[in-house]
Amino acid sequence: MSKALYGMLKSALLFYKKLVKDLKSVGFKINPYDPCVANKMSYGRQMTVVWYVDDLKVSHVDPVRVTKFCSWIQSIYGPCKVNRGRVHEYLGMDLDYRTPGVVRVSMIPFVKKILKEFPEELGAVAPSPAADHLFKVREESESKLLPKEQAIIYHVVAQLLFVTTRARRDIQTAIAFLTTRV
Repeated sequence: MSKALYGMLKSALLFYKKLVKDLKSVGFKINPYDPCVANKMSYGRQMTVVWYVDDLKVSHVDPVRVTKFCSWIQSIYGPCKVNRGRVHEYLGMDLDYRTPGVVRVSMIPFVKKILKEFPEELGAVAPSPAADHLFKVREESESKLLPKEQAIIYHVVAQLLFVTTRARRDIQTAIAFLTTRV
């Protein structure tokens, strides 16, 4: 299912439409400002469901309500992974709710994972991601990568592009340029 869902836009759209229909059938209302957020009142308190493709995050003050929601969603979509507690990993972000009324968001473990999986040894720390030669474009004949290397670089750039939208706006220029080179 993962390949079908992530590999084809139409599959993702069909999944989205089914999920929205199912959520609406039990009283959720889709947020008019973000179509991947749904809310409903459950026992006098708001239940919120947010999602990205097939990754859902559900919140409610009463864990029993969350358990019932998870059972309902599993009855439709099959087994799913459930995390409980005050610290969660969601879409590369660590969400820490241990301080009452505060959420701390970190992507440090996600960035460390990207760096660890990079196939080359990385050098020293730099004061800026923008080196003097950053925007120097090589001739196409001298910049060809093998298909496997190209796939790795494409994957890393896509991950870093995601990081720039969530936590590291300071690297946007460099990563935006890299997107034109893969």
